[in-house]
Formats: sequence, C-alpha cells, structure tokens
Amino acid sequence: MKDTLTRLNRVLIGCLLSILPVLLLEGVRSATGSGFSWSGSFIRWVYIIVVMLLAWLGAPHQITGRSWCWPLSGLVLISLGILVGLGYALTLSTVAAWLFIAIFYALMLDIDLVMASQKGFIYRWLIHGALALAVGFGTSAITQIETHFSEEEFFIALQALELSFFWLVLRAVWYKISSFTQLAAVSQPWNSVKLYRLSLRFSSHWLALGLVTLSVLSIILTIRSYQLSFFPPEAPPYPGISANSPFLCGKTDPDLQTYDGLNVFHRLLAQVEANPYKGVPEYGMLALGTGDIHWADTFHDSILAEAQQRKFTEPANSVKAIQFEAALRAYYYARVRVAFPDLFTLTEQEILRQWFAAVNKRAWTTEWVDWMYALAFTKWPQGPYENQENGAGLLALLESQGLADPSLSEKNRTYLANNPRGWIERFRVTDDAIIYQPAWIINAYYQSLYTNQTDIEKRRLSFEWIVLQALPDGAPLQYNYFGDVPLDNVTYFGGKLLNDAQEVWLAGRALDYHQLHQGDVYAQPGLETATDLLGISPGWGSCLLYGDSGLPNQKGPLAPDKVVFRDGWTTASKYILVNLRFSGWHRYKATNSISLIYQAGPITGEKLDSEAISWLPQGRSLFRDKRIPRENLNGLVVERIGTDAVVYNLTGIGGPWAQNPPYYATVERFETGTQMDTSTTVIQDWNGWTQHRGIYFYHNGPIVVVDLAKGPQKSQAAIVWQFNIPSENQELRFLLRAGEHPAEVVIVPLTGEVVKEPNRFWVQGPGQISLVTVFLTDEWIGAKVLPTIDTLRISSTSETISIPLGMP
Repeated sequence: MKDTLTRLNRVLIGCLLSILPVLLLEGVRSATGSGFSWSGSFIRWVYIIVVMLLAWLGAPHQITGRSWCWPLSGLVLISLGILVGLGYALTLSTVAAWLFIAIFYALMLDIDLVMASQKGFIYRWLIHGALALAVGFGTSAITQIETHFSEEEFFIALQALELSFFWLVLRAVWYKISSFTQLAAVSQPWNSVKLYRLSLRFSSHWLALGLVTLSVLSIILTIRSYQLSFFPPEAPPYPGISANSPFLCGKTDPDLQTYDGLNVFHRLLAQVEANPYKGVPEYGMLALGTGDIHWADTFHDSILAEAQQRKFTEPANSVKAIQFEAALRAYYYARVRVAFPDLFTLTEQEILRQWFAAVNKRAWTTEWVDWMYALAFTKWPQGPYENQENGAGLLALLESQGLADPSLSEKNRTYLANNPRGWIERFRVTDDAIIYQPAWIINAYYQSLYTNQTDIEKRRLSFEWIVLQALPDGAPLQYNYFGDVPLDNVTYFGGKLLNDAQEVWLAGRALDYHQLHQGDVYAQPGLETATDLLGISPGWGSCLLYGDSGLPNQKGPLAPDKVVFRDGWTTASKYILVNLRFSGWHRYKATNSISLIYQAGPITGEKLDSEAISWLPQGRSLFRDKRIPRENLNGLVVERIGTDAVVYNLTGIGGPWAQNPPYYATVERFETGTQMDTSTTVIQDWNGWTQHRGIYFYHNGPIVVVDLAKGPQKSQAAIVWQFNIPSENQELRFLLRAGEHPAEVVIVPLTGEVVKEPNRFWVQGPGQISLVTVFLTDEWIGAKVLPTIDTLRISSTSETISIPLGMP
C-alpha cells in the first residue's frame, strides 16, 4: 500500500512538472495576442505528455563509455517516425503532423541523452543548445518548405527560437521526471544477451557524425527551397496575352479636361519648391528647371556640405537604398556643373570627385545584409543593391558621368556588362507595389544613359504600367506599402520622354490632387526642361495586366498580375484593383484579393496601418510585404493544416489562418463591354480549397462580387472584407460613406456564418462558402437586393438588373 501511494505521489508530481512547458507556451501565446482557451491548453498539455512518454519508451541505454544500444521499443519508435513522415508527406494530414513532430521531439530528447552523457558542464550545455536550435529551426524549416516561405523571415526566426527554448524546458522537465519516478534507466550498464538480440548497438561518435551529416543536408535543402520560393518557373497563360502584348484592355470615354504641358511643368517646379523636406536633388532640379542662380548656389552649398559629412560612404546596414539617394546626387551634380560652368572651383570639383569615388567604393563593400540577399538571390554577395536595380543604376551613372573611382571603373563596367537590366531586360519592377516602379524607371534611365541602348517597347510599357493602374482623380495609389507615392513627376517624365500626351494628362490630374491635398513632390531625374504637349485623357477602360516575374537578377515567366476595372477617367469614375499574385521579393499575400474599390475616395481597401517594429533592423521593420497578414486583405482565408497548424497551435505566432496563398490566380474569363465588364479569377487547391471570384462591374450601376469557395467538409474558411462598421449593427446593409458620392454595401450570404469584428467583416463556414457582395453608389443607394435560387435582382427607382449566381 505504501509503495502504491509513493508511485501515485511521484506520478502526481510528474504531472505537475509537465505543466511548466504548458505555462511557457501559454505565456508566449498571450504575449502574441493569440488568446486563451482551456481546450487548447489541454491539447498542448497532452502533446507534452505524449512526447515525454514516447521519449521514455524509445530511450537508448548506455552499455559502457561511448557504447550505447537502442532497445526494440526505440527501433519501433524510429520506424514509426519514418512511416508517419512518409504518410504525412503524401497526405498533409494535421493529425499525422502532430504525431510526426511529437516523435521528432521525443527522439531528440533521446539523442540528447546520448550526446550529453559525457562529463563537463560547458560541453553538455553546448550539446543541449545545439540540439535545441536543431529542433526549433528544423520544425520551422519543415513548415516553411511546405508553405513556400510565405512568412516574414524575422518572425520565422522568432518562432524557431521559441520552439528551441520550449524544447529546452521540456528536456529539463523530462530529465527531472525520469530521474524522480525512475521511469528511465539513465547511464546504467545493460549486459543482458537478450537485450542485444532485441536492440541496436551503436557508438555515440557515429551518432554525432550522422547528426552532423543530416544537419548539413537539411540546411542545403532548406536554403535551396528558400531560393526557389519566390516565383514558380511557370505561370497560367491567358488568350491574347503575350510578351509583346502583356495588357488586354477595353475602351472608355476619355475625360474632356486637358492640361497644358508647359503649365504642368511650372506647377511641378512650384510644388518641388514648396516641399518643406527638399534637399540636394530638389535644389538641383530647381536650378536646372528654372535656370535661377539662387537655386544653383543652394545646390552648390548643400552638396558640398554632404561631401564634407561623407554621406553615403558609411555602412548602409540594412538600408541599401541609400545607393539610390547617392545616384541622385551624382545625376544632378553632373548636369548642374554643365549648366553653371563657373559654379564649382577646381578645388571643390576635386572634393566632390573624391567623395563620389568613396561612394563608389562603399557601393562595392560587402555588408552583412548582402549575405542575406545573396542567400535569397542565389548569388555570391556583392555590394551593389539588387532591388529596383539601385546598384546597377548608381554604377551606370558614375561611369557615364565620369565620377567613378578610376581603380574601380573596370569592376563597375564588368558588373554592368554581366548584368544587363533596365529597359533592355524587362518593363517593370518585379516587386509587388506600385511605389517601387518609379524608382525602377529612374534606374533604368540611368542605365540607358550608360549603354545608349534601350528596348523602346519595354520603355513605353514601363510607363503604361503606371497609367493603366492610376486612379482616375489623380490620387496616389497604395498597395502592399504603408505609404503612397505621387505619380505626377514620373508620368510627366514619361510624357516628355515618349512624347505621350496621355502621360502629360495624368501628370496634370495627379498634380491637381496633390495641390488640393498639400502633398510633397520630390526630384525627378529627366525633368530639366518642359514639353509643350497638350495633355489629353487616356481612353483605356478595364484591363487585364500581365507582367514580368522573377527576382532582380532572375527572369521569370510572363505572369498574371492585376485586373483593373474602371468606367472612365473623370474624378468621380468608379475603379477596382484586383491582385492576382504572391510572388517576387517584395510580395504580399493578395492572390485573388481586391486591393481597392474607389470612387472619389476609397470605398473599401486593405488594412495597412500597423506601425513599424522598432527593435527590428530598419530595412525589415516596416509593415509591408509578407508581414501583412492575409486576413488584412479582401479575399479568401483558409485554416492552417499540417505542420503549419501544429506550429501555430504551439507558438501562437501568426494567427489561425493560413498565410501561403497560391502564387497566382488563374484568369478564367475577362471581358469588357458597353454596359458591364466582367472577370472570373480562381484560386485552386489552397489547403484543399478552391475559390471562384466573379466580378460584375456595371459602368452606370452597381459593383457585384460573387464568391464561391469549396473545400474539405470539416475545414474552415472565410471571405473577409475590410469594412469600418459597428459590430453591434445587426443588418447586412451598411452605409460606408455619405457625402457627395455616397456608397453602401449589401451582404448576401448564401451559405456560411456572418461574423463581425472591428473594421472587419467575415462570412465563414466549413466545406463551402457562397457569398454575394453588392456595392451601391450615387443614384443606386437604397436599391433593393433580392436573391432567388439562381439569380440576384437589384432594383433602383428606374432600373432593374438580374445577375446569375454562378460565375460570369
């Protein structure tokens, strides 16, 4: 009786100790805002018990010294782990993932028992630490390979470190329970002949060699998978789209307003002058644009001050975009010196020559961040910054203007010869944010000055890419980035360079918006003189846009990128932007998501207002790219599966919804017409879910979005909209905006459960979701929306529209 009570007490104490790892996980989950549930905590506690029990069943036994044996139960555990791993690879079952990771953690506890058995405190803890990192980063690597490294890299690292620390705590608890309850015989000689027959004898030396070999192979596999994760080698085509004709557009009535090119130029200069943040590049642009010696003198003093401060010659750390800023100085210095030949003395010219030589040297200095880019871009680390081709632009400009360091000139020219970029190679930046295109165009312009070569068609398409996405009232367009970029200066440059009246018109329209809302205009290389073109409105209507894919140093296939719906170019015209991809370096999770619905202001958009994370490196702290969670967009979300679900349940980092949408949405249909434009875009097999999104865009009527999503019967998914509506509102009709151009939305859930959160609206359900979202504006406000079995009727006071509830 006494022995039984003793055993029960030991088991009870063991159960209490096993709660410590649970408390660690719950503490981290609370810090990440994942919430608390008793059922979730119980599942994590059961998981911890199972891991420790498996580790006890499979524990190896020491024979003598470095000689160990793995008993039959251990061999069964290893075999089971292999079989479960193979089964999981074939099925991606979440249950199999839980069991596979549990066996993995248990086996690592057993391996720790062997490898840390030698004497020496420091040696043992080095082993503990190394194995903990292998567990944490190994688990995260498996998950990221499955999800195509869709998560932000720094959060992956945090997740891995949390799992590593969790395993260390689990190891300490397991050792304590094992020794206290005498469940495992640690460091005891086993000489039974019977044991030898049912076990595998091995040396800890060979185990160490096997671990090192496996680790090296795993690291190589992970790195290679990471390098291949940015874009696929193939992309879904669409009839009528080709490399020579990547845009498929309808027609619409142009706006009647025109803009005088000379007037737009002088207004641009006035906006640059009014910019309170203007600096050396802006002074250079004003000096060249006005011919005023006052601005030339200001430019003279400012650039010499920067040269004396040795700006752009210090370590860039994580912000390599300073190469773009340095190139602006080189561009304007070369032109101002020609325009004002007596401005700089010979001594000052020598000071500036030495400064630009130092900038050239810094551009070739390899820093820690270059190793990160080299790892991703499959190249040896070099100093020139690949993104937006900033490094190539700087080197090309230094060479073409005679400002390069003579000792580095050959190196500069070799790099430029081996890396043809700009308008020779593509027509748009591969980063998925409009804010990067103007910077890429400037760098393409620099390279054309050096090579005296350009593909005229690609150059035209690079500016057309901006115009076809532009908002009709000239407002800055924003997606995948917390800030916006004005398009007035870059489009005027396009109009002057291409002799294109439509670009000049958009510059004037954007400038109207800019002046009305007091925005700032910065320097634009290439705008030293005006054009006398009369800006006339574009006549393009809705467009399907394909674009260059890949990375800055790798060319990918022509791929689906955006669908733009528009009913005109007046300031009150309606507009929709649909994103079709999740690829490239600066990518975000917006496959088949609606980035913006607009009419004289946003009707609905994306949630991009989170703050930067101050403790991260500056270049990685901004709320953009893969950091923007899928649920902050307007589209389908699905639950996590497999190891992705397991890791989230353990760590609480990242939210319950999957963050790995397919690389591309397939365009099944895109048509334009006089009354209505339509599209059908499809996400296929995202964690078992397929979503068809149909859009009916009436030129003088409503906007109707039909979503049909099907998946596994017990799997949850949702269609998310970012609406700023009170959660206590019980109606499914919401006034989104009052005023001159009111807008409201009517939600028609055919299947699924309605869920409201602050600034967000969900319709979710297991297995299937059918949702119709109707946007009404202007005279259609208050229209009746009546669904029937297979048709949706929308009736205003003067007109009725019937829409089939299938796909257009």
